Amino acid sequence: MSVIEKLSIISETITKLMNFVISNEITKPDFEEYLATLSAKHYDTTRVQALIIPYVFERRLTQDRKTIIQLFEENNKELTTEEKEILKYLSKSFSSVFEVRRVLSNGFELYNLINEKMYKVLSLVKMNNFRGITPGQFALCRIFQMKEEFYLLEVSNVLSSINKSEVYKYAIAKIIEKPEDAYEQNPKKFQQIQDLIKDFGIKFQECFNTDEIITTNEHADNLINMFNVYCDDGIMPEKKDIEANIKQVENNRYFTVSDFKNSYSNFMEKSLEGFSSHSAIYDIGIIYDKELGLFVLPFYQTFCKIYEVEDYKTIQGYKDCIKSFLENDKVSANTIKKVAEKYTNFMERTNEILQTSYTLDELLNYYKSDSVEKKIFSSASVLYASKIFEQMMGEVTTQEEQKSKEGIDYSHVGRNDKCPCGSGKKYKNCCMPKN
Repeated sequence: MSVIEKLSIISETITKLMNFVISNEITKPDFEEYLATLSAKHYDTTRVQALIIPYVFERRLTQDRKTIIQLFEENNKELTTEEKEILKYLSKSFSSVFEVRRVLSNGFELYNLINEKMYKVLSLVKMNNFRGITPGQFALCRIFQMKEEFYLLEVSNVLSSINKSEVYKYAIAKIIEKPEDAYEQNPKKFQQIQDLIKDFGIKFQECFNTDEIITTNEHADNLINMFNVYCDDGIMPEKKDIEANIKQVENNRYFTVSDFKNSYSNFMEKSLEGFSSHSAIYDIGIIYDKELGLFVLPFYQTFCKIYEVEDYKTIQGYKDCIKSFLENDKVSANTIKKVAEKYTNFMERTNEILQTSYTLDELLNYYKSDSVEKKIFSSASVLYASKIFEQMMGEVTTQEEQKSKEGIDYSHVGRNDKCPCGSGKKYKNCCMPKN
């Protein structure tokens, strides 16, 4: 099959897939609702077609949470062998943030900021559609691999090199949202993260003599910082300092924390402020999973208490808490399994509260299918190995330190207090040596 024939059949298959979305009795009403949530119901045909791409590859429907491609195949039994093969490859497409390195006659050379890998991609449309895209710019693209070649499915946004800082922030937000994108296409990065998780797991045990710490958001930052200092500098925290930062909430309850609702443009700065900057007080579990890495889970103790106390209805927001842990992609299947192993009444109580009749495997397959099917490392562990995160944290920390250089009174700051310069570090590990 020639290159032109190959590109033609790929384009035709994608067109059939798009037509299915806007005509099928299951996908059509859902896609219209999807457009409405984006305030895009009255967009022109070109704009609506552009929105079909993310819909097709990110949406799951029906009780079995089937992908759009799975539904398409079920409703099109006459698909050819070539079309079925193309759909198999399309189902593994991925979206990422790329730096344009070269513009080719039939595509681009792109550097993936998220998984730190180079790609040569072929365009499915004429290159004059991308007139204006030049080396040095950044592009949000969706690509897929078919045998030995990569193809460009869409370019949803292009930004100038002037916006490098904003692009990096967005890329980091994407890593947090979907950490597996940082290593699934890069075996070397996968191995690096896996080795780091193993090494940090040993250090976590050495540091805290446990793999699970329960405290409040007021003190979680201090414990995380102790661990970071031990990993970076080998300075073991004193036992009394650890114990001083392990606190319990007065009563376990679940509620919405408004401070979590930050845009990607300010989340770096908000991250430096930490959990202690939140106005509300809530419990936090600092969990080290030896397979997946470090997880920091708000309301983890409250979640466990639902299965621990005799009358779970005394816990405010108990149903929303369970739904939050099940529906939140940042809570791994391993975490749910761990709680289920700890409390023998886990499934009985969960089914009673949710009015369902799942087995544990059915529950995990429904709510945690991605986590069950593949290894998804914790966002924190992936960020530790990310070059752009290291660069951005260095820049933001420097900016915060610059802002706070003048007019700071250090006379009443304790060595273990958070440094008033705004770096997020303890005073003894930041500005104390300079003062």
